[in-house]
Amino acid sequence: MIAPRAYRCDIYRVTRECNVRLMDAHLHSPASRRAFECYCKPTVREIGTRYGEGHLRLVLQLMTGTRQNARELYADMLKAVSRLIAGNPDLINRKTLVADFDSINLGSLRRRAKAMRCGIPASDVLLVLISVKFFQPVQGDLLEMIGDAA
Repeated sequence: MIAPRAYRCDIYRVTRECNVRLMDAHLHSPASRRAFECYCKPTVREIGTRYGEGHLRLVLQLMTGTRQNARELYADMLKAVSRLIAGNPDLINRKTLVADFDSINLGSLRRRAKAMRCGIPASDVLLVLISVKFFQPVQGDLLEMIGDAA
């Protein structure tokens, strides 16, 4: 198997450009968490080295489009958004991509994903839930097909 190409990524510069404060994990306190604060350096570094600075910048910009969503810079959410963009490169050309992300309440979505307790990582559940938001016509067609089969 061929290992994916590792990119050089200055996570501090990219996060600064996106107005995100990259904090040490030991400083994390759910009660004092603020918008634009990120406590998951390893995840940010992983995304940056796997997909590059441009990809990381896009992920952060999509997640910080609203102040409410900027509070959701958790590792599971970052991974889900990153995988959505990496797996669907045509989304980058979508004219409404930023507006579509801004209309999603990432906090509510994350709480629902954690409450499901599916036995799979929350980032996987989040990826599916966010994907449904972007591909509703396809998902609707699938539900109709299931209904017709029953």
